[in-house]
Amino acid sequence: MTDKKPAYGKIYLSAAIACMLGGVVAAHSAVAATLRPSGDISAPTVSLSDIFDGLEAGRDRVLGPAPAPGKSIQIGGYQLIAIADQYGVDWEDQSSSVMLTLTRSGRVVGRDYIASLVKRGLGGSGEGAVVSVENFKPITVPSDDKEPFVLSDVNWDKKTGKFFATAYRSHPTGVEAEDTVQIKGEVQIAQPVMVYNSAFPAGYIIADGDVHVDQSYSGNLVPGSVPAPDDVVGMALSHPVAEGTPVLSSDLRKTLLVHRGDPVLISFSSPGIHLSATGRALEEGGKSQFVHALNLGSKMIVYGRVSGAGEVTVDAASTAISSDSSEAKKLGVSALLVEGK
Repeated sequence: MTDKKPAYGKIYLSAAIACMLGGVVAAHSAVAATLRPSGDISAPTVSLSDIFDGLEAGRDRVLGPAPAPGKSIQIGGYQLIAIADQYGVDWEDQSSSVMLTLTRSGRVVGRDYIASLVKRGLGGSGEGAVVSVENFKPITVPSDDKEPFVLSDVNWDKKTGKFFATAYRSHPTGVEAEDTVQIKGEVQIAQPVMVYNSAFPAGYIIADGDVHVDQSYSGNLVPGSVPAPDDVVGMALSHPVAEGTPVLSSDLRKTLLVHRGDPVLISFSSPGIHLSATGRALEEGGKSQFVHALNLGSKMIVYGRVSGAGEVTVDAASTAISSDSSEAKKLGVSALLVEGK
């Protein structure tokens, strides 16, 4: 075998392993072995068995620290020969031109993992929360490390949703930038919110089937910006809306189909019966909204739903009240009757 100088620029085994090669060579009886193919290692150290196959029991030795998870080291032929000589390994097909690459196995810790830590750190307050982590650079950790980080100092502002925290490595590596990581982001608590079933244009009149309650909505909403469900149907959109977006008070404007004092057609239906009468509206209302109306024939006040322009449909369960009752006075029936004469 002809000795050759190693080419400039080759990557060699870590310094800790190289230093070990400079020690006194122990006398060992030769053990037949073969060079392992390049591959993965999982331990934090490099052992003789990571380099050679066929070692006898008890011959394995720790040579030095392994590379960081996800990183590799290359061991050149001259170093492999020196390691074999030092530990009495009879290396078959020994060659100074070979190169062995060992890669430390690892898994990447990203934003999803950190978000799960934040949710746990919030305790009961984190149930149903959606956590977004900002500007987190993924870190490769040992593949067998199930809990590579612990979270501390979680500071969450419930008004803004913003949070800050510190993540510490469970098993420090000595690299400050990876052992201690500052975390920031936003926590949004899921809440039931009424949303649009489809996209609708400006001017569209909202009907019963156009909205539903999303029990897990996690967007930011200004308090008081969401109307009550009963106040939505019959309202007109002041601008276009997208499917799945929350229904906001600012989206809606009244579209009046009935004005106070206007003539209305009062309808009443039940199985086998359909009645209608002329009347006057005592309140203004949009489609599907409930209003009081005065039956001009009976002088009784009914309560019904606006079903169209100038139309009020009375439910079978509705109870009529007298036009001279205290409630009628509140509705201004007397003044309306005078105006209508």
